This record gives sequence, structure tokens and C-alpha cells, in this order.
Amino acid sequence: MAADKTPPEVVFLPLGTPEEGVSLQSWLYESLRAAILLGRLPAGSKLPSTRAMAEYYKLARGTVQAAYQQLLSEGYLQARTGSGTRVSDVLPDPTLNAGYVRRKVVAEVKESRSAPDTPWLNRLAEIDPIFSRRTLPSGLRPFFPHRGDIKAFPIDLWRKLHTQQLRSSRLSMLLDSDPAGLPALREAVAGYLAIARGVQVSASRILLLSTVQQGLDLCLRLLAPGESQVWMEDPGYPGARQLMEVSGVRRVDVPVDQAGLRVDEGVRLARDARLAYVTPSRQAPLGGELSPARRLALLQWAQEQGSHIFEDDYDSEYRFIAKPIPALRSMPGAEHSVIMAGTFSKLLFPAIRLAYLVLPEHLVEPFTRASALLSRHANGLAQAVLADFIHEGHFDRHVRRMRKIYASRADAFAEAAHRHWRGLIDVPEIRAGMDIACRLHVEDEQLAFERLQAASIGSIPLSRYWVANTQAPGLMMGFAAYDEAAIEDSAKALVQALRA
Repeated sequence: MAADKTPPEVVFLPLGTPEEGVSLQSWLYESLRAAILLGRLPAGSKLPSTRAMAEYYKLARGTVQAAYQQLLSEGYLQARTGSGTRVSDVLPDPTLNAGYVRRKVVAEVKESRSAPDTPWLNRLAEIDPIFSRRTLPSGLRPFFPHRGDIKAFPIDLWRKLHTQQLRSSRLSMLLDSDPAGLPALREAVAGYLAIARGVQVSASRILLLSTVQQGLDLCLRLLAPGESQVWMEDPGYPGARQLMEVSGVRRVDVPVDQAGLRVDEGVRLARDARLAYVTPSRQAPLGGELSPARRLALLQWAQEQGSHIFEDDYDSEYRFIAKPIPALRSMPGAEHSVIMAGTFSKLLFPAIRLAYLVLPEHLVEPFTRASALLSRHANGLAQAVLADFIHEGHFDRHVRRMRKIYASRADAFAEAAHRHWRGLIDVPEIRAGMDIACRLHVEDEQLAFERLQAASIGSIPLSRYWVANTQAPGLMMGFAAYDEAAIEDSAKALVQALRA
């Protein structure tokens, strides 16, 4: 007689007690993940509702919601309307995830060697996976943010340029390349920055990397040693904040308002900070610009203290109401203290993994040496293809085309919100970018997020971007990756999800 493979319904497990110093959210998340990895919660098992789980383990419901959401984001759980929350049929990266099981799990499976216990590993365990592992879940509809439309990329042209680089006469492209980056691409980037961002810089000041995150990591290693203080925008880009958390620096969360970073507060909180992370052209996530007065104040602070500013210029090209705002690096005197970072992952496609730093002259040599030591060099073949793509004018045409497409979708998003979301969600004027911070007219941001997740509607709670957590409930919502029809359909579905 065949064994019954029907998954158990509504499972409560004995989870033990939290270790000293471990938050209840982390304890619940790690305990449930361990139970899934060890097979104690097999595929298809139905978990209790967040309310029932909270009552059973005597936890706050918000704690359970946060743990569930982390497991949903990583792919361990699935939430479907009418079916509840269940263990996924296929686990994400099971081999890699096994390495994250903490010491109590290692003991449970009777490993002969204890799991390493280091500051880096301990800090990594607290990282929000929605930003550290941002693979878009399959079937997710709008409005997941931070995504462009890869379907609009001229892939046939890219393939042609790629094939040209693989001719037998050019096979040197397959060898190691200059640690600072391919000279042709550095020249192309310098020319682009002069026209598009107002930054006049020699190609010798440009360092090509794989990601902006890699550039920030270099800055933290080389410019903020030990427990140096570093300014971080609040709210701000979680990827930067998380990197600071694991690096060991003393992060100082500086408030942001409509005019951008509160430089006066940064000076009051940590005048001697060695580095400041800012998004001056379009603040992440609120979308405003750093005012001229604060730009001057920020540069003055850096010059007086001998500190540096990390300018993350992540998607400034997509501005719909006027020309892009000049970069902070373009201001007089900024060449000595501002490290400007930009990426092609948002302008072209994420998998290109090419970014750049514009460095002060005194930092070019140490940064190039450090980059060569840590990562050797960025993909040389992709650099060569991108250099041709820029020099032949394709890059400029592509960006101008995508700016028009994204502007049209921003209008469609705003119009759909006005028609369908009145009394539920407020959408401010969309002046730039690929996403927008929206205000929720509900008290429970996490519950609204869970309902949208269950309906396969993407978003990120605004609370994920804050530390002070003083903002009204809201969602970060994207529009750039979705055509007008998808925006309209999902706008209607969102209303049903929130009012369920």
C-alpha cells in the first residue's frame, strides 16, 4: 500500500526558546527555516495564520508577520488566496541556504564541526532578504519596484556587437583586462558624464567595477577604518545600510526631508564622520532632490573635515519633467571630496553587472589596487561590447527611448491610481525614476503588504527603508517594467486585495 503523501495541515512545532540576544523575529524566522530545511515542515505543509501563530507562541502579531514575510520573500513559503500560507514545493538554493542554518540547527543534524561564529556571519543573519536576495519571484505582477523593462532592450543589436568582439582577431578580449577597466569604456564613460551629468573628468579618474555596492564596499574599507562614523540617509537605500552594518562602521542615520539630507543634523550627530552616503539627484526612496543650499553645506562639511562623500547617482537619467539635475560631483571643488558612483544595470539590464566610480585623484591608485586584489577586474568582454554600444550612439538613443516609455508608464500609473485607489493609496507627482513612494490610508502596513503578496501584486513596505520609523504607512511601488495594460489590470486587482 502506497504511503500517504498528503502534506499535513496547519502545523505547530515545538520551537524551543530564543537564544540570549536574538530578537523574537529572528528566532521565529530561523526556527521555521530550519524546520523546512530539515524536513520537519515538508513541502505543502500549511502554516497557521499569523494571528493563530502569534497566540500559540505568545508573540506580537507583527513579529509573526515579519518572519512570514521574510520566508515568503526568500521563497521558502507560498501564499495563495484561499489556500493559506504553505511550504514551497521547491526550496530556493537549498545548498546555499544550508550554510545559513545557525549553530542550534547544526547541532540538531549532529554535524561534527561547529558553525563559525564571526561578526560578519552574525550581522549577515539579520539582513533583510528582500534587498540582499532580490530575485523577482515567478508570477509576480506589478508593482514590484527597482525594475526596468528588459523587453525593450535592443537585444539583437547587442548580440551583433557581442559577436563582433568574439572574432578570431579579437580573442584577446577573453584574457584578463586592466584592473581599472577597459580604456575604451573609461573614455566612453567620461564622454557620457560630460554631456549627461555635467561632470568634466579624465578617463584616468574612472574605475570600472561590477556594482555600485562594490564601490561602496571599497569606500568603507579604505576611507572608514575600524569603527569610523559614516552618515547614512534615513530613510535610505537598504542595500547601502546593510553593507555598513556588516562592515563594522558606526552608522549614523541622518534624517531626510523634502530638501534631502539634513546636513545640519549630520554635523550635530557626527561632525567627525569619515564618509557620507547620499543620493542627491533622486533621493532613495522618497524621490526628492538635495537642495542647492544643502549641496553647498555638504561639500563645505567634507572639505573642512577632510571627509568624503559617496554620491550614488543610480537612475538620474530618467527624469520626466526637465533635464536631469547636474551631479553633485559637477560642483566647483567637489572633485577633491566626492566619489561619484553610477551603474549600467538600471540603464540597460541587471545582468550586465557593470558600474563605475569617479574618484578624486589621490584615491585612484589605492582604489585600483584594492579592486584588483578583491575582484581582479569587471567582465572584460561585456566592457568591450558596452564601449562599442556607447561610441556608436546606441546607448544615448536607448536611454532617450526608455525615458519616453517610462514617462508614459508613470502617467498611466498615476491615472490608474487616481481612478481606482482614492481613499486607499496616495500617489505623489512622479517626476523621475522607475518607482515611487506611495502613502497608504491604512494603519497596518504589513497586513496590506501581505494581502498584496497573496494576490501576487508586488511592492515593498516603506518601513524597510527607515530606521527612525516615523513615517506614515506606505509602499514602494514600481511602474517602469510594466506596460499600460498590466498597470491598469493590477490597479484593479490591488483594490480587491486591500479590501478583502
